[in-house]
Amino acid sequence: MKNLLMTSLCVALSAGLWACGEEADKAASKAKEMTGSAANAAKDAAATVSDKASELQASAVSKATEMFNSAKSQVDELAKKVNSQSEPLKSTLKSGVDSVQSQLSSAEKTLGELKTAAADKWSSLSTQLTDQLGKINSSVSDLMSKLK
Repeated sequence: MKNLLMTSLCVALSAGLWACGEEADKAASKAKEMTGSAANAAKDAAATVSDKASELQASAVSKATEMFNSAKSQVDELAKKVNSQSEPLKSTLKSGVDSVQSQLSSAEKTLGELKTAAADKWSSLSTQLTDQLGKINSSVSDLMSKLK
């Protein structure tokens, strides 16, 4: 009788441990599934952020290119007007035109850097280019006012 009782107890314990093992396996499987879902959600969110950043950068490059082309046209127009002036006005304004053209070359370099900038650099380059183009436009306006 003792042996039968001991055997029954061992069978009951084994069945209980086996059931716990199954539950532990189910819990581990569920945890693995949830971890995978969370990882996929994080990847999706990162991709969305990356796509949005790329869109913003493309927009900034497009607008900066338009601003640069406009400034370049104004500098070219200024250079033509200064070259058509008679002396001594022509000589006086020529150094200003040379300075503006140098600023324009620097802005063109910044625009090139902006076009290929990494995500962590394009915002500051965009600001830098906007400042450069603002100074160029201001210089062009000042020199144009001296022509009138």
